[in-house]
Amino acid sequence: MEVEGSSKKMIATQEEMVENKVPIPYRDQCAHLLIPLNKCRQAEFYLPWKCEIERHAYEKCEYELVMERMLQMQKIREEEAKLKQAGKQGGSIPLIPKTANA
Repeated sequence: MEVEGSSKKMIATQEEMVENKVPIPYRDQCAHLLIPLNKCRQAEFYLPWKCEIERHAYEKCEYELVMERMLQMQKIREEEAKLKQAGKQGGSIPLIPKTANA
């Protein structure tokens, strides 16, 4: 399944996420890494020094998604700035006309 606007594909299916009780806000392109991480956490009683490999893989995936969204937003802002500059350079008619005394 392809997610619009992202280069990563959804690997975990909806059924897998429901079966493994993945919370709805966490059902993104990294959910396939969250499922084994949560299983490991439950098996190891949530000890912070356990499941480091799984946690690192999940956090790296989330970081890459955030960076990808930031780059997309930066491109959008650059395009808007170009359009704004092009609008200012064109001989546009001002909305409020200047008076003779101003």
